Amino acid sequence: MALEEKREKRPPVTPMMIEEEAALRNGSRGLPPGPWAEAAGPRPRTTERHIAVHKRLVLGFAVSILALLAVTMIAVLLSVRFEECGAAADGPPRAGGNGSLSGAARQPPGRPEEEEEERGGEAAVAAEEEEEEEEEEEWQRRRELPPWARPRLPRHLRPLHYNLMLSAFMENFTFSGEVNVQLEVHNASRYIVLHAHRMHIEAVRVAEDKLAGGVRVARSFLYPQTQVFVVVLNRSLEAQRSYNLKIIYNALIENELLGFFRSSYVLHGERRFLGVTQFSPTHARKAFPCFDEPIYKATFKISIRHQATYLSLSNMPVETSVFEEDGWVTDHFSQTPLMSTYYLAWAVCNFTYRETITKSGVVVRLYARPDAIRRGSGDYALNITRRLIEFYEDYFKVPYSLPKLDLLAVPKHPYAAMENWGLSVFVEQRILLDPSISSISYLLDVTMVIVHELCHQWFGDLVTPVWWEDVWLKEGFAHYFEFVGTDYLYPGWNMEKQRFLTDVLHEVMLLDGLASSHPVSQEVQQATDIDRVFDWIAYKKGAALIRMLANFMGHSVFQMGLQDYLTIHKYGNAARNDLWNTLSKALKRVGKSVNIREVMDQWTLQMGYPVITILGNETTDNVIVISQERFVYDSDAKPKDPALGDSSYLWQIPLTIAVGNTSHISSEAIIWVSNKSEHHRIPALEEASWLLGNINQTGYFRVNYDIRNWRLLINQLTRNHEVISVSNRAGLIDDAFNLARAGYLPQNIPLEIIRYLSEEKDFLPWHAASRALYPLDKLLDRTESYNIFNEYILRQVASMYLKLGWPMNNLNKSLVQASYQHEELRREVIMLACSFGNKHCHQQAATLISDWISSNRNRIPLNVRDIVYCTGVSLMDEDVWEFIWMKFHSTTAVSEKKILLEALTCSDDRNLLNRLLNLSLNSEVVLDQDAIDVIIHVARNPHGRDLAWKFFREKWKILNARYGEALFMNSKLVSGVTEFLNTEEELRELKNFIRSYEEGAAASFSRAMETVEANVRWQRLYKEELFQWLRKSLTH
Repeated sequence: MALEEKREKRPPVTPMMIEEEAALRNGSRGLPPGPWAEAAGPRPRTTERHIAVHKRLVLGFAVSILALLAVTMIAVLLSVRFEECGAAADGPPRAGGNGSLSGAARQPPGRPEEEEEERGGEAAVAAEEEEEEEEEEEWQRRRELPPWARPRLPRHLRPLHYNLMLSAFMENFTFSGEVNVQLEVHNASRYIVLHAHRMHIEAVRVAEDKLAGGVRVARSFLYPQTQVFVVVLNRSLEAQRSYNLKIIYNALIENELLGFFRSSYVLHGERRFLGVTQFSPTHARKAFPCFDEPIYKATFKISIRHQATYLSLSNMPVETSVFEEDGWVTDHFSQTPLMSTYYLAWAVCNFTYRETITKSGVVVRLYARPDAIRRGSGDYALNITRRLIEFYEDYFKVPYSLPKLDLLAVPKHPYAAMENWGLSVFVEQRILLDPSISSISYLLDVTMVIVHELCHQWFGDLVTPVWWEDVWLKEGFAHYFEFVGTDYLYPGWNMEKQRFLTDVLHEVMLLDGLASSHPVSQEVQQATDIDRVFDWIAYKKGAALIRMLANFMGHSVFQMGLQDYLTIHKYGNAARNDLWNTLSKALKRVGKSVNIREVMDQWTLQMGYPVITILGNETTDNVIVISQERFVYDSDAKPKDPALGDSSYLWQIPLTIAVGNTSHISSEAIIWVSNKSEHHRIPALEEASWLLGNINQTGYFRVNYDIRNWRLLINQLTRNHEVISVSNRAGLIDDAFNLARAGYLPQNIPLEIIRYLSEEKDFLPWHAASRALYPLDKLLDRTESYNIFNEYILRQVASMYLKLGWPMNNLNKSLVQASYQHEELRREVIMLACSFGNKHCHQQAATLISDWISSNRNRIPLNVRDIVYCTGVSLMDEDVWEFIWMKFHSTTAVSEKKILLEALTCSDDRNLLNRLLNLSLNSEVVLDQDAIDVIIHVARNPHGRDLAWKFFREKWKILNARYGEALFMNSKLVSGVTEFLNTEEELRELKNFIRSYEEGAAASFSRAMETVEANVRWQRLYKEELFQWLRKSLTH
């Protein structure tokens, strides 16, 4: 019944189309429809008298007709053979066993027919190549690129609906498919150009959407340069008409991370396999021929045939399942809403699941390995998903659009997760959680990834960016709502007001302070440009700009604007101007007139960010001078666009400002700064008063002051830090360290600021200090005078370490929410103490490790296990490393596996570090997505930095082949290995390496070069200044 209904929904099929389809499947040489086919059919009889009168004439005519028919038959046969050869592109062999093969493929080898077919095929291919060359030369004469050579698909066609039927052969990791695409023609053309890559095309057909018969295919071919499949027709498709395109193909279920790929896991000593898809941004074309650009939204009807020992999943629920006698089953899924190709998804696996249902009736299931489901490792994710769907439906006032949402936990995946509509895929480490062995920080990671992916069901799936230049429209919103949604689940954690600063704002400003940065909206011309837009600029800067926008608009007006935006554009595409216009209208409704587009274009179309400098005016009371310039770490670095110097940058800046003294701070005022330099009158600015800009760090910029104001702020923090908000205390620390690193401030100012930390009881300023100290530590950790810096930091940490002590074993789950801030503060202080060599911290870590080894019972508190493991491996002998290595292999808990693997990188033994680096490329030992983290963590270890750098250069070809297509995995690797190189020799090595391997990751290497140059420059200009101050400070 399902099959019949599906066929009824297809475009009407003529008998001739059915015959031609049979001919294509069976390898026969039937006549195509057309006038010559009619000439070969039966003709009306003539009378005997008529024949007698014209006997000779008729005989002559008949002979002529027969000769003509013979010639026509030969021509048609050659043409059909030519067409099939043209349609069959290079690719993997057709799946055996359960897949049908072409007639030629079924012939036994060595037969004359096969040899003749091969000779004919070679001749046809040669003729086709010659025809292609002639056609390309014709386009060149016209001074145009042919439609298949252009970076974007031609606009004359639009897909309306895909009917996709797949057969997955998990025993040999191949699949076959048949896709029927209903096309709408906007402008007449004889070319159909759509994406297809790394597949073998068996047959292609084109038919009108009426009973008018097929459209003759002259030839078809794959064009790998632009990853497209081209169908050349004998006549043009007519404008304003609909046609059906059918393509039969097969391909491999790849052993990689993109397209339709395979993964595996071990259960009861048996290795089991699964197949899953990852199509974003441009990999749907590896799984089926399609119009693989976001703007081409269509509906999809999927059917998947697989062995009955597996189950299949897709975006929509299963409508019907048809079981066959040979142990196979075909699942027919419901039709999707309008959606982009890269959100389509399917999986073939033998997982089990648990489910829950939201208040609005959405069925939520979590699928995972049977042992993980049995242990309840997915229960936390399942429960918060139900709550979050209800939260988003209420916040956006737009219901979740599908009847179900499946969460799929897979062992191998290139990213933390992918938000496929109705079938979100997560790597196990970011969704499975065992409360008995998971820390608060791990629980937070899992929570925020789920919050992020669920936001995408609205920002991304429902409303999709028109093109990749505005990918931040979905990624920025999802990243911002990680913090808003987590605040809904855990109101006491203050994620959006506090943790956002250290985890997003401060982190992305490091990257965006490079001259080699790029705008959050950047031009994307071709497929090779798409991967580079998926970086922290799109995610984290996008989120920071959205947060700034929400704050100066007011959160309630901002929320109202988002509701309008989603309602207007649901099931469609939108660009940034659509968002700006909707938000401007929301402001108008509450009586405010701000041109959002004018303001935000400066922030999204310019790279970098400003540093605001506030100076007291010594000649005029209560007047300050506010200036803006682009912040860059290395003023000597060449700008990405030489025509646009740093002096050309200008922003409209919503600067909030307050005046304070020893006991009180005024309410904030907002000043819109739009010029290079401005004078503003500030009331109540007395002699002992200090100024504070960017209140609660809601703006995306840094603030610098004159030295007098910095001294007043340092004095305030020392005397009574609570007058300044927690967010601004963290902001002052981060701004000071980074302004000093870039040369805007003396090197001692940030180190003087953190002296007050011994009295700081809030987590956020400690976290900001820890993150700001980390890069400074890496700049100094191989210098002769490092122990001076080390001693200074230990002095600042010592008293708080003694006050807080160590946590009790296995923190009760019910205390997680109430104690989050306190436990995270204690963890931060213990980490700093152990990292900088506090003797008690080292002894405690060694004792806990020894107890675990001797008793084989792990009593190490959950929230500090990673610190203890790392410290133990670095301090103790090789037996401890081998013990951790054994535990890494034996544990099945993904959270524990992750921190055990990272602990192995902490060793001081260079032989062990080299061994680990070499093992990281063995996929049977270390999962592909984890190998990058191993290499990066070894590079962060001062004993392994040069080893990781050497390993990276020697294995670059392997690493680039493995990760080159996987969005920002390559850029993460390049950055992680090079960011702390800081000697002249390492800079020369980097330059030589880049010259040798220019292909791949060009933008990442450009950033790496600038970072290392800035590190070398800092060493040359500021290192000795810092050490001189430290020596003086430690003697007092």
